[in-house]
Amino acid sequence: MLIGGISPARIAEKFGSPLYVYDGDAIRKKCKELKKSFPGMNLYYACKANTNPEVIKIIFSEGFGIETVSLGEIRVARKAGVLASKITFTCGSIDEGELVTVAKQNIRIHLDSLHQVEIFGKHFPGKEISVRLNQGIGAGHHAHVVTGGPDSKFGIDRAHIVQLKKLAKKYRLRITGLHQHIGSNILDIPIFLKAMSALFDTAFQFPGLAHLDFGGGLGVPYKPGEHALNMKMLGQKVKSVTSHFMKRYGKSVETSFEPGRYLVAQAGHLIVRVNDIKRNPTKTFVGVNSGFNHLIRPAMYGSYHEIVNATHPKNKREKVTVAGNLCESGDVFARDRMLPAPELGDILVVKNAGAYGYAMSSDYNLRPKPREILVSKNKARMIRK
Repeated sequence: MLIGGISPARIAEKFGSPLYVYDGDAIRKKCKELKKSFPGMNLYYACKANTNPEVIKIIFSEGFGIETVSLGEIRVARKAGVLASKITFTCGSIDEGELVTVAKQNIRIHLDSLHQVEIFGKHFPGKEISVRLNQGIGAGHHAHVVTGGPDSKFGIDRAHIVQLKKLAKKYRLRITGLHQHIGSNILDIPIFLKAMSALFDTAFQFPGLAHLDFGGGLGVPYKPGEHALNMKMLGQKVKSVTSHFMKRYGKSVETSFEPGRYLVAQAGHLIVRVNDIKRNPTKTFVGVNSGFNHLIRPAMYGSYHEIVNATHPKNKREKVTVAGNLCESGDVFARDRMLPAPELGDILVVKNAGAYGYAMSSDYNLRPKPREILVSKNKARMIRK
């Protein structure tokens, strides 16, 4: 396999391992695909997926805004050259100081609770606000990434819309935006349309809206046999239901999506080296020089990542468990996986690691984080030591 036209072995020879390697041209291709599929919509990159400034620069240069969830992410986006007017902020359980600090930067904020509406109203009476709603609809590849429904901590429950309006009236706040996000890595079109329809229905309770944000969740296939989202079809259906809503609502309203994983997951790879092989009576363990401190998704979500033997791709296939170098039994990238039999020193590539890889990494066991490499136009350069 090649990453941006360069072999993983060559990249590892130059920069060492472990490494996160991103294909910049692949990221640009995904950006262009979404711009084409959703003409007229605002697209904000949910940068929690990958906060490397060079990645953000690429996506911003393709006409995307940046969706953030912390002051740290705002700082990275601004450092990457993103204007405040192109940044949005989705609140979690933040304190008063953080909320006020973000608001003073003239960044669009999606308020997440009645308490946050009250805080905002006290500091900024008479201003416009956008609120995140929980409409009771959730979806995603794992329970931990479902962000809507009765078990979700996110959003103002639709049952509290009356209280929301009372608070807005108390502080003369104008509710001009509604936001929702139902979950992550969704591969089915109907659930997106169901969620959009629910937000459209709720919108009629707010006559002064200027924008609707449908969140993210656009998924990518990780496992063999998983189908990819038909983005062309989704775009056509989104256009149709949105147009129908505008006619019923009586005026034009801005609409937005917040893709994160979709832009970067498949463009990123974790390159590791085989350090050890244990051929036990019942299992073969292949030990590598990385672990869940670098890619926590398999341990945290049971996530599947394809693994490629880049050094000996034609070796006879063998059932192996690819294990990390941390002092944890759960530090495993793949269990009982059929791979071309790895040999000591082989370079393995953990694919689809561009989203929620380095961004969720740590220095657990006091092992350093990997370097990050960007490949573009057949050239590789380090973008984080």
